[in-house]
Amino acid sequence: MRVNLINLRGRAEGLLELESAKFLIKTPQSLNSLHLFPYHGNYVKLPSLEYRILHENGVVQPKKVAFVGSGPMPLTSFIMAIHHMKFTHFDNFDVDEAANGVARQLVVSDAELEKRMKFETCDMVDVKEKLSEYDCIFLAALVGLNKDEKLKILSHLRKYMKEGGILLVWSANGTRAFPYPVVEEHDLVGFELLSVFHPANDVINSVILVHKPVFRSIIAL
Repeated sequence: MRVNLINLRGRAEGLLELESAKFLIKTPQSLNSLHLFPYHGNYVKLPSLEYRILHENGVVQPKKVAFVGSGPMPLTSFIMAIHHMKFTHFDNFDVDEAANGVARQLVVSDAELEKRMKFETCDMVDVKEKLSEYDCIFLAALVGLNKDEKLKILSHLRKYMKEGGILLVWSANGTRAFPYPVVEEHDLVGFELLSVFHPANDVINSVILVHKPVFRSIIAL
């Protein structure tokens, strides 16, 4: 029942974002109307929280960021780019070209943001060497709807992201975990744990921050 609910929630959220994005495209200066999205309040709180956690761990203004599972309404990327990482380049990855097409139309209304934000359609496990370009990678909660898929994606990211690179993973805790895939600390094999945050307010998603260790060779003298 829980697996079916997670799949249903994933489809429902995708449709909600798609229809909301299509509506906003029709408004003047679409990005100025993001507050009309039903969950906008949560999406303001979560990036603020994420940026604080990143800042506390030495990630202030990364040059290049990837967001995996951006969807048609990539609110986290938008809010992070507009309010927190004002000089960062964002690459948004999603498997659905229709979703990316809608997201591109939203960004067109802001020429400055359009220069810093790109959208790529692909399965993340097909992205390899390019992953080494990013200082920080965000992994959305509904990327990998079951444990095997999630572990496969995490393993792929660890293999190809650069040493010292930061990975921010959305998870959930307690009863909030029922409709979401959960990432446990022991799932993050090969990463070093930096921070775990479980919200106590109306924000649903937990935040897990890890980084890929830097390999230091030992040379015998």
